[in-house]
Amino acid sequence: MRSILRLFLFATFVVVGSLAAVLGVDYGEQNIKAIVVSPQAPLELVLTPEAKRKEISGLSIKRLPGYEKSDPNAIERIYGSAIGSLATRFPQNTLLHLKPLLGKSLEDETTITLYLKQHPGLKMVSTNRSTIAFLIDNVEYPLEELVAMNIQEVSNRANSLLRDRDARTEDFVDKISLTIPDFFDQHQRKALLDASSVTAGIKETYLVSEGMSIAVDFVLKQRQFPPGELQHYIVYDMGSGSTKASMFSILQPEDITQPVVIEFEGYGYNPHLGGAKFTMDIGSLIESKFLETHPAIRTDEFHANPKTLAKISQVAEKAKLILSANSEATINIESLINDIDFRTTVTRKEFEEFISDSLLEIVKPINDALKKQFGGHQIKLSDINGVILAGGSSRVPLVQDQLIKLVSEERVLRNVNADESAVNGVVMRGIKLSNSFKTKPLNVLDRSVNTYSFKLSYESETYEAFGRGSIYPNETSILSATIDPIPNNFTIDLYENGKLFETVTVNSGAIKSSYSLEKCPSGVAYNITFGLSSDRLFSIQEISCICRSESDMDGSKQVKNKSSRLTFSSEDVEIKRLSSSERQRLHDHIQLLDKQDKERFQFQENLNVLESNLYDARNLLMDDEVVHNGPKSQLEELSEMVKVYLDWLEDASFDTDPEDIISRIREIGILKKKIELYMDSWKEPLDSQQFEGMLEEGHKLLQAIETHKNTVDQFLREFETEFAGTIDNVREEFEKTKLSAYVSNALSTWEETLTSFKNSMSEIEELLAKNIIGEDLRERLFEIKLKFDKYRTKLEEKLHLIKTSDESRLKEIKKLHLRKFRLQKRKEEKLKKKLEQELSKHRNETESIINESVGNEDSPLNDKTTELNSGSKEEILHDEL
Repeated sequence: MRSILRLFLFATFVVVGSLAAVLGVDYGEQNIKAIVVSPQAPLELVLTPEAKRKEISGLSIKRLPGYEKSDPNAIERIYGSAIGSLATRFPQNTLLHLKPLLGKSLEDETTITLYLKQHPGLKMVSTNRSTIAFLIDNVEYPLEELVAMNIQEVSNRANSLLRDRDARTEDFVDKISLTIPDFFDQHQRKALLDASSVTAGIKETYLVSEGMSIAVDFVLKQRQFPPGELQHYIVYDMGSGSTKASMFSILQPEDITQPVVIEFEGYGYNPHLGGAKFTMDIGSLIESKFLETHPAIRTDEFHANPKTLAKISQVAEKAKLILSANSEATINIESLINDIDFRTTVTRKEFEEFISDSLLEIVKPINDALKKQFGGHQIKLSDINGVILAGGSSRVPLVQDQLIKLVSEERVLRNVNADESAVNGVVMRGIKLSNSFKTKPLNVLDRSVNTYSFKLSYESETYEAFGRGSIYPNETSILSATIDPIPNNFTIDLYENGKLFETVTVNSGAIKSSYSLEKCPSGVAYNITFGLSSDRLFSIQEISCICRSESDMDGSKQVKNKSSRLTFSSEDVEIKRLSSSERQRLHDHIQLLDKQDKERFQFQENLNVLESNLYDARNLLMDDEVVHNGPKSQLEELSEMVKVYLDWLEDASFDTDPEDIISRIREIGILKKKIELYMDSWKEPLDSQQFEGMLEEGHKLLQAIETHKNTVDQFLREFETEFAGTIDNVREEFEKTKLSAYVSNALSTWEETLTSFKNSMSEIEELLAKNIIGEDLRERLFEIKLKFDKYRTKLEEKLHLIKTSDESRLKEIKKLHLRKFRLQKRKEEKLKKKLEQELSKHRNETESIINESVGNEDSPLNDKTTELNSGSKEEILHDEL
C-alpha cells in the first residue's frame, strides 16, 4: 500500500521553480521525521545515520578532552540513537525534548517543573530576552540555538542525500516546512521561526498546523470522497508531550475536476497529556516499588541523583512500549543508586489503575473540539465520520479503549501511519506554500484557534481584530475613533486571547503640523491594517493618519481627504525575539561547530583507517607463508613501522596534524602492498630466462610504439598528397587537433614514462651482461621486476590512449578535408550558376535589341542587323560568347 501511495504522490507535482529543495520536518517533542522534495528526490525520507526513519529530538554536548578551559568551542555534539545511553551517563549534558520550552521563560513554573522532572540534572538560566538557555560545562546555549542545531543536522543529512542521488546536482535545501501545534502562542511561534532562521541555507520557513498536516495526508491517501457530500473527521493526535483533537470538514465538489476542500472546524488540546506523562507514571510505579523494598534510601536522596532518575526514565519508556503489546514488563536496572541493582515487574493492570483518575482527560480534547467549534458549524459527535489516529501514543491500548467507548470501534480510523502522517502532510503543505512544485490541488481553509485584539494607548477599550475561527492568512483594516490633537507618538498593544505580547510605538509627531485642527476641522483618525500571516503571526502591517470629513461624522463611510503613512516600531513584551545581530552570531557559531564536526569526523575516520591498516599489516606479518618466504628487509621495516605507529596512535589527539595521519596511512599502504606483490610472485624463478623474456616483451612494446609512429606518418604523407587541394598543411592541422582534458593529462607524462621504461630495460640488460642473478639477490631482483612491470603497464595504457587519440585526429583531418571539399564545390556551383545567369541575361538583351531594330526600317541599326542576319548561326554564337 505504501509503494502505491508514494507513486501516487510522485505524480502529484512537477517542478516549476529553481533546483532548490523543500524540507518537510515533523518537529515532535520526542522524535523528528523529515522528507525532502527536489527534482532528484521526490518525497524522499531523510533517514538517520543508523538508517532509521525517525530521529530522537535533541542532542548531547560534551567537551573534548584536553580543552576544558582553553577553547569553549571545542565540543562534541552527538545526535541520534547514542543520546539514549548518554542521558543516563551524562544527564547534565543531554538536551532532549526541547520543543515545549520554546517561547517560555523560567517564570512558567508548570512547564519548567515538569520538564526538569522528566530531564533531571540540567541547568537552566534566563537570557537577557527572558528566554531559556542551558548551561553546559559553564557555556550558555540559548534554546533557539539548540533547536537550530537539531534542524541544521537534519538539513545537512537531506543535502547529503541529494548529493548521493546525483553528485552533479545543484539541489539543496533552502525552504523548510515545520509542524507546530495550534495551541502554540505568538512567542512560541516566533521562537521556532528564529531557530529556523539561524539554520544555514534556509531562506524561507513555513509553520504548518500539525492537525492540518495530518488532514492533508489523510485526504491524499484516501483520494476519493463522495462528490457533494460534506464529511467530518477528527484528527486525534497524541504525541509524547501533548494531545490534540482537530476537527475538519472534507468536501469533494460535485464537479470532481474542482479541488477537495479541507476546512478546520474545531480544536481541543491538553498540552501536558501524552506519552511522556505515561512514561513518568510508570517511572513513579518503579520508584515506589524500589523505595518500598529499600527503606534505607530516602525519597529526597533518590530525587537528588540525576543519573538515578535518568535510568528510571529510560526503563520506564521501554516498559511503556512493552505494555502496549503485553500484560507485564520486566524491569532490570543495574546500579540504580548506591550500587544497588533493582529488578521488578510492572503489569498493565497496575499502570491502568495508577492513571485511572486521568482517564477522562484522554477524550476531553475531542469533547472540547465539539464544544468550541468555529466557522459557523454545529457538528454533533454522531455526525463525525471517523476519528483519525495519529501520534505514537495513540497506539496505547488504554487510549484506544477510551476512544472506542466514545465513538465506537468502526469510527476509530487507523488507516494513516501514526508516525509519518504529519511529515507526509507538512511537506505537501510546504510545497504548496513555497510554490516550488505544482501539486495536486487542495483548497485548505485554516482557522485561528485564538482571538487577536488591540488597544490604543489613548483609549481604555480593547478592540478585536481577528476573532477565534478567523481564516488565515488574512488582513483587515480598522478605522479608529476621531482624535484631536494628535499626540507626538502613541502605542498600540497587541493581545492574543487577552494576553499582551507586543507593543507597537507609532511616530505621529512628524505629521502633527499637517493635521492640525485648522487643516482637519473634523479631527483625524488612524487607519490601522492588521495581518494574520500564514504562520499565524498577528502584527500591524500599515498605519495611516486620515483627515475626517464632515460627511463621516454621522457614521457614513470615510472619504479620504488626506492620508499620510506613519512609521512605527514594535517590541515584544516580556519574552523577546532574537535580534538580527544575535541571529548572525548564532548562525556563525553553528557554522563553526559544523565545520569543526566535519574536520573531527574526517580526523577520526583517518585515525580509524590508520588503526585498521596497522592491524592488517600486523596480521600480514604473522602469516606463516610471509614469515618464511617474504622479503626480509621489508618485513623488518614494516614490523618496526607497525610498532612505532601503534604507540603513536595511542597519544594522537584532535590537535594532531591531519596530514601526518594521512602520510602514515600512505607509508603503511605502500610497504604493505610491496610485500603482498612480492608474495604474489614469490614462486617465480626470477632467473636469467625470465628476465630475458621480460626484455623481449620490452622490445616488442618499443617496436609497437615505433610501428604506430610510422603508421601515423604514412597516413599523413598520403593525406598530404590526397588533400593537397583542400588542406595547406596536413601535419600542422594534425598537431592542432585538440585532445580531451583526460587524454591530454594522461599523455603529459609520456616521455617521462618512456624514459623510465627504457631505464628499467637497461638495468635488466646490465644484470644479464654481468650475470649477477642469484637467490641471495632475490629482493633486489624483485624490485627490478616490479619497476619493469610498473612502467610497462603505464606505457601500454598510454600507448592505447595514443592510438585511440591519433585515430581520432586522423578522422578529424578527413572530416576537415570533406568540409573544405564541399565548400569548394558549393563555391564552384555558385559561380557557375552566376555565369549562367549573366549569360542568359546577355542573350535576352541582345535578342531585344535585334527585335527592336528589325521592327524599325529607319533604324540606323538596320544595316548592322542585315550584316548579322547574313552571317552564319555559328558566327552569332561565337560573338555572343
